[in-house]
Amino acid sequence: MDWISYPANRPNGSGTYHVSINKFFGDKDVTFHYVAYYNAETNRWHKNDGFDDDSVKEVITERIVGWVDNLGILI
Repeated sequence: MDWISYPANRPNGSGTYHVSINKFFGDKDVTFHYVAYYNAETNRWHKNDGFDDDSVKEVITERIVGWVDNLGILI
């Protein structure tokens, strides 16, 4: 798994990607992983709920620092 820096490098197409997000929680700077939806037409990342039929949610306002194109799946 190779992380790709963002915003220097953008995904080529819309879809869900594993991302690394940087956010302030209170007085702490925290980085966490999340599965987000990327809209290539608007260059915006959206919150995503894979358990919901309408899985694309509101725009993520926190700083996305990287993304992964191919994480792989554990079967």
